[in-house]
Amino acid sequence: MRLSDVIKYYSREDIQKEIIRITKNREVVGSMKKGAFLSRPDIIVYPNDILERVKKGVVAFHCSVERWTQPMQLSTELSPRELNDMRIGFDFIIDIDAKAKLEHAIVAARLVVEFLKDMGIKPTIKFSGSRGFHIAIAKEAFPEKIDFKQISTRYPEIPRALADYIRDSIKERLMEELIAMEGGVSSLVKTVDTVSELSPYEFLEIENDWGNRHLFRMPYSLHPKFWLVSKPIRFEELKHFNRLQAKPENVKTDVKFLVNKEGEATELLLKALEWKAKQPKKEDIPKEFKGGKKYSTPIAEENFPPCIKNILKGIPDGKKRSLFTLITFLKNMNWTPEDIESRILEWNNQNYRPLSTRFIRTQLKWHTRQSRELMPANCNSTMFYQSLGVCQKERYCRKNPVNYVYKKLKVKKGG
Repeated sequence: MRLSDVIKYYSREDIQKEIIRITKNREVVGSMKKGAFLSRPDIIVYPNDILERVKKGVVAFHCSVERWTQPMQLSTELSPRELNDMRIGFDFIIDIDAKAKLEHAIVAARLVVEFLKDMGIKPTIKFSGSRGFHIAIAKEAFPEKIDFKQISTRYPEIPRALADYIRDSIKERLMEELIAMEGGVSSLVKTVDTVSELSPYEFLEIENDWGNRHLFRMPYSLHPKFWLVSKPIRFEELKHFNRLQAKPENVKTDVKFLVNKEGEATELLLKALEWKAKQPKKEDIPKEFKGGKKYSTPIAEENFPPCIKNILKGIPDGKKRSLFTLITFLKNMNWTPEDIESRILEWNNQNYRPLSTRFIRTQLKWHTRQSRELMPANCNSTMFYQSLGVCQKERYCRKNPVNYVYKKLKVKKGG
């Protein structure tokens, strides 16, 4: 895109008006064509401020999620207490970014919006300009105080809790819809280069790593790589959204971003903080399994966890999901491809309405070709264990069925 075209776009009065509407009490930073940012802090107050920066080479604008009393007084030298004194509050921006397909981000964005609507919130949505979406809840939707403490001083604790709560709440359904979209687990896995576990967040990101002076691309800003507009859209447009709608010449400013009623996110905040307080510390994967390290000899079935033993007895439903579980588990138990195929064909004959032998062998061949080490889904994956009625917790149960075996054998050896 030529500089003259960039100037022409940002000269539009409607674009300037929407950018200025958002900039109040915010740090606003321009970025150049190759991604370099102008010096911080900076602000934009008037339409001419936009054009001055564009004429210097700025092609995109980013602003802080935090709102400040004096944005130009911000500095890396300020202490957390000084930042708290300057912070008026913050917006909550859910940044969804697909690793492979925009369609994956569309599914995630739809589920997030539906989840928030069930909480009584009407979030606003915008295309990020590349491979994702920003879903926003404005500062005004949150209470000023929580537990008798100013909410503005609980940053980034609160947005991190909100993001984690939402990620966890939609995780199972998101996984199901991604698998259905791609026509199976193996087809979904093929869409990305590497997979360390079967989780929807291997295929897309929902940002939860918030920090001080966190920035996001402003609504109606251009994206310098794709030259598309970070365009606000209505929820009804999301399902059939395509990038052509975000070309500068097609963009209208008829949708507002970051507009909410006062207090409408109070229930969400209380539930997220309650959920966060109940979360146990994450259990580390044993060192022996980091990097996909396997046993030196095949592990006998007597050492398998109850969920795997129950699957191997035959199941009426969820056979394709369980096929993925069995193949990845047995590979991690150091079984040979021939032994895996023999045992799985035996298992399949015990199932109600068995899978076709051709389908099984196709999946086995795909797994054999993988140089990366795939793990079965973690134990908290309802879709792969609890919903199939195979989960039966025992003393050695840990984060993953593979970990169960490690723990059991370690105890057996007196380790």
